[in-house]
Order: sequence, then structure tokens, then C-alpha cells
Amino acid sequence: MAFAQYLLPALALAGTAFAQCSNSGTLTIASAADASQLASCTTYSGSVAIETGLAYPKDNNGRQQVEVTTVRTITGNLTVTDAINLSRLSFASLRSIGGFELVGLTVMSELSMPELTEVSQLNFTALPALQTLDFGDPGLTKAESVLITNTGLSSLMGINNLKQVDTFNINNNQALQNISLQVTSITNALRIEANDGYQSGLTTSFPLLETATNMTFRNCSSISLPALKNVTEDLGFYGNTFETFFAPNLTSAGGLIFVDNTQLTNISLPQLTAINATYQIANNTELKQVNGFTKLSVVKGALDFSGNFTEVQLPALTQVQGAFNLQTSAKFDCSAFDQLSSNKVIRGKYTCLGMRTRPGGQGTGSGTSGGGDEKSSAGQIFANLPATVGGTLVLAGLLQIIL
Repeated sequence: MAFAQYLLPALALAGTAFAQCSNSGTLTIASAADASQLASCTTYSGSVAIETGLAYPKDNNGRQQVEVTTVRTITGNLTVTDAINLSRLSFASLRSIGGFELVGLTVMSELSMPELTEVSQLNFTALPALQTLDFGDPGLTKAESVLITNTGLSSLMGINNLKQVDTFNINNNQALQNISLQVTSITNALRIEANDGYQSGLTTSFPLLETATNMTFRNCSSISLPALKNVTEDLGFYGNTFETFFAPNLTSAGGLIFVDNTQLTNISLPQLTAINATYQIANNTELKQVNGFTKLSVVKGALDFSGNFTEVQLPALTQVQGAFNLQTSAKFDCSAFDQLSSNKVIRGKYTCLGMRTRPGGQGTGSGTSGGGDEKSSAGQIFANLPATVGGTLVLAGLLQIIL
């Protein structure tokens, strides 16, 4: 009986603690009393949301702070949306979260989670006052997806030791100056866009990255991918300001695209042998020579080059399954590619044009040219005469001969 006297209250207490640490719905925190429900929990089975209209005390500036000290794991999501007076959020012991979403926290300048190492989905959107992440050391090492957009972050210290990530999307962070990530593979998509480091440009480095599914880079001042071997879908570079791109170990890509990189002067992919979709180089105004693809053998999609280059060398090319379009504003010798077309190495529609006023992409222009003269498919030469010569002067010459 005495044993039962102690056992039953203990069981009741344990049941109460279990109930506090488990919720099939979402625990909403609007006050310190609500947060105290987590005080006895090291693992909280459920989701936690911090209320938009917090009843926490305000400081002299009208700002509020939320601190939770004990919980280590939240199996569901941790969500804070539009808490416009929240300036500081701290979970001192939290190590793992299902999903982590911070949206519309316009004055939050401090985020402290020094023990956090793992999340499923991370979404930081519209956090203009947040300049740094206090995620401790090593910080976040594992995530399925990461989205950081429209924040005041100047660096990603705290997530730069990620070893695993499926989707990584960093965009429109105007103060962000550097991204350096230790991840070895990206199984879905990498997108780095419109982060301009206060107009000085964003530097990016992925020193250990070997494989990726889809990669897009925009508005970067430098891109380093020294270990990259394979991209199964597109690898695209748009509107960047780097001068050279060198990927010494890349052997294959789905599509390969360089568009509007206005300072680009050199591309070197010495081990690349296969492009399994579109191969596009367009409107890179400083790129005069395309000669860094010495082993490229197969293009399974279209090859589409337009710009003002004077030289294109693809010495190992054995197959282009789609259309071939090469147009340049410079004088250009198409004879090597004429031969490839004749030999059926190029299997789709073939266009090679030099001295074009407006070099265009696939579907513009027709025929072939070398040194500025355009030939039709029948082999006739049509000189590129100025409009005045093509009209009045030529007609006058014919009249002289007749007379």
C-alpha cells in the first residue's frame, strides 16, 4: 500500500509532464506563461508557433524578447510570422527542429540558437534587421532545404558547415558578401541570385561540392567549384561579373548556360566530355575566344552560341544531336563547322554566321558564313553590302555598263 501511495502520484506527475511535452496540434506561445510549458521538456513532440501579437513585456523602444532555455528537440515545426515587435529570439539548448520558419520579423536583430545542428526545412524571409546568425560552432550541419531571402545578413556563418542539403536557395539579400559552403552534394537545386554585397558583388565558394542536380548563379562576382564532377540537370550562369570560370573536374552536365556575364573573358572546363541538354553561350560581351572545352565530345541537345567572339574551338566534338547555331559580330571562319555539318556530326539545323550586326540565338539567321560573307545552302556567295551600295550605287554601275 505504501508503494502504491508513492507510485500513483509519480505516475500522475509523469503523465502531466508527458502531456505538456506532446501536442498533436501546435503549441502557441503568446506569453511567458505559454513558454513555461516547455520548461520541463527536453523533447517536445509537436509544433511550436510564436504568436503575432505577443503579450511579452516591451522595452523602452517597444521591443520584445522570447527566450526558451531547456528544450533540445522539437519534432514538428518552429514558426514565427509577422511578430513585428520581436527583436530577439533565443532557444539556448535547441539542437534539432523539424521545420524552422521566420517570416516578416522586421525588427528582429538577434537570433540565438548556439546548439542548433539539424533542421528539415529552414525558411528565413523578410528579416531586414537580422545581420548575423548565432548558431554556435559547428552550427547547422544538416538540412533538407534552406531558403534565405530578403534579409540583412552579411554572411552565412552558422550554416556554412552544412554537410547535407537537398535544396539551397539564397536570394535578394542585399548585404550578403560571401557564401562558402562545405556541402559535398546537392540532390535537388542550388540557386544563388540577386545578392549584391552592397553592389560589390557576392563571392561564392563550394570547395567540396562534387555532385548536384540543378545549379543557378546570378549576380556573383566570383564562383569557385573546384571539386564539381557532375550536374545532372542545368548548370547556369546569368548576369554575373566574374572574369573567368574554371571547373577543373567537371566531366558532364545536363545543360550548360552562360548568358549576360558582361566581364567574362575565359571559360575553362578541361575535363568536360558530355552535355546532355542545351549548350548555350550568349551575350557575354568580353568573351572573344571559346577554347576551354578541349575534351567536349557530345552535345545531346542544341548548341547555341551568339556574341562577338573571333574563335571557337571544339576539337573533340563528335556529336551534336540538336540544332547548331553560331552567330558572331566578328569576322569568323566557319569552315571547320561546315565540315562537321557535312559529316553529320551536327545532326540538327545548322547555322554559322559571322559579321552579324545583331548576333542572335537559335532560330534567327540562316545559312553559313565565313569571314563575313554569307552562303546559302546552295553555296552561292552573297556579299554583306551596305544598304546604299545595295541600292543606288550598284544600279548606277549597271547603267554605265549598259550604256
